[in-house]
Amino acid sequence: MEHVNEIVLVGRLSGEPEWRTLPGDDQVAVWRLIVEHRDARSPQDAIDTIRCVTYDAKLQTTVRTWTHGDVIEVRGALRHRFWRSPTGPRGLYEVEAAGAALLFRPPRKEKAVS
Repeated sequence: MEHVNEIVLVGRLSGEPEWRTLPGDDQVAVWRLIVEHRDARSPQDAIDTIRCVTYDAKLQTTVRTWTHGDVIEVRGALRHRFWRSPTGPRGLYEVEAAGAALLFRPPRKEKAVS
């Protein structure tokens, strides 16, 4: 049986995407999606905040158009990154996006001019 690592998320952008420069001057786009889900233990919906990244230059062009609150679909794979820090081994899970699309942009509130 073949192993599968495919993730599809639909959620709200928690803030503006961030850009990091890697050694060799490549860039990585980093953003977080707020994904609502039902929690059987609570009468209220719960949320997960999921870190997403892309190293793909073409997809980064799309990411640059996003703003806080946009509803985004992300398709990719779950990755577990490891590194050593001064305090010991560290790690995090993130979704490495292979594709993504803006699904909905909420109306922006206009600022009153005084």
